[in-house]
Amino acid sequence: MTRDSAPPTAGRPRLSGEATGSPRQDIIREATALFVAKGYAETTMSEIARSAGLRQSSLYYWFARKELILQTLLEDNRTSLALAAVLEAQPGPVAPRLYAVLHADVLQLCRAPLDFYEFERVARQQPQNFGAFFDDYTELLRLTESLVRQGVAAGEFDGVDPADTATAALGLNEGLQRHYRQPLPGVRSYTADQVCRLSADTTLTRLLVHREAIESVRDAAGELTASWTATATGS
Repeated sequence: MTRDSAPPTAGRPRLSGEATGSPRQDIIREATALFVAKGYAETTMSEIARSAGLRQSSLYYWFARKELILQTLLEDNRTSLALAAVLEAQPGPVAPRLYAVLHADVLQLCRAPLDFYEFERVARQQPQNFGAFFDDYTELLRLTESLVRQGVAAGEFDGVDPADTATAALGLNEGLQRHYRQPLPGVRSYTADQVCRLSADTTLTRLLVHREAIESVRDAAGELTASWTATATGS
């Protein structure tokens, strides 16, 4: 049997209510739904198998452990890092490039199947399995710091410490995605788009020498992201 052929199923109903025609994709989709509904730690392999309509032995054919499913989800959520790598090296005004990176990072965090802090908790518990999580974070921090440094050197940003600023910017992203996912009672809730704008606006408004330029920076950042997305997807 090859991995292009599907092991026998048990005919169970799917939690997501959908089937992709690919057992591997069905497993990922159903596992994601369970992770969101129950939490990663509380989800068992047998539950994933039942939800995906597979016998547990068939599930192991595709994923031996649920950690491997989570690794796949992490690999699929690297958009902001890929964008940052391109924009950090791109010429032109720095503010729109940094805005685009921060906006994309929050959007990715909000769209991810799990809270950032849940990913981080699992990665800390199993660094041997999730070292890439910390590698990606370190690289995104480095690229963000580089953009801040470029902005200071170009006279677009106030004379801030690039390392401190990058740490604060990413920390704000993480905190706001948490608020988006689990708003506190009595506190205003936000959509993902509102959280993205709030985070990027807050950081860039603090940095810009000419803070009244934030609207044009926001518009230019949107154009950069659209252009990068079109290139990345071939559309």
